[in-house]
Amino acid sequence: MKTFNYTPTSPVMSKLSTIGISLFMIVFPLVAPFGIRIGRMRILGPTAVTVIFVAGGLALLVFTLLEIRKARVLAAQGASITVDGDTVTYPVVKKNGIEQGRFNIPDIEWVKYDEEENECKIKTVDDHIILRTDFFENWEAYEDFRALLGK
Repeated sequence: MKTFNYTPTSPVMSKLSTIGISLFMIVFPLVAPFGIRIGRMRILGPTAVTVIFVAGGLALLVFTLLEIRKARVLAAQGASITVDGDTVTYPVVKKNGIEQGRFNIPDIEWVKYDEEENECKIKTVDDHIILRTDFFENWEAYEDFRALLGK
């Protein structure tokens, strides 16, 4: 049986740039509305651009805050991933706390590492699991976990 710590070190600090970008997308068009033109041809007016930027900024802010909430719940409860023989137990954040998800290693169809999102995507026969690689203690711990999966 092997256990891996699965708690983020600093949930808010890692998302400061995303929070800043989303706030900029919300505030800037409200303070200084602008339209989009190509030459003399008007593509979008200031109102349309403001609505698009504010809606996009709000969506980005909501998704970022939900991800921070998930990371804080994992950190508060000391989440871990356990590999016991052919069974992997991993934390799943729900509204009321953390539940334990399970899958069997022989049921894995493929494992992919998404470098851009820092995610390990695992496709099993009946589920699609996404684990954040930056929640592991370090890269070596993630590599050890990946080696145990064997795919």
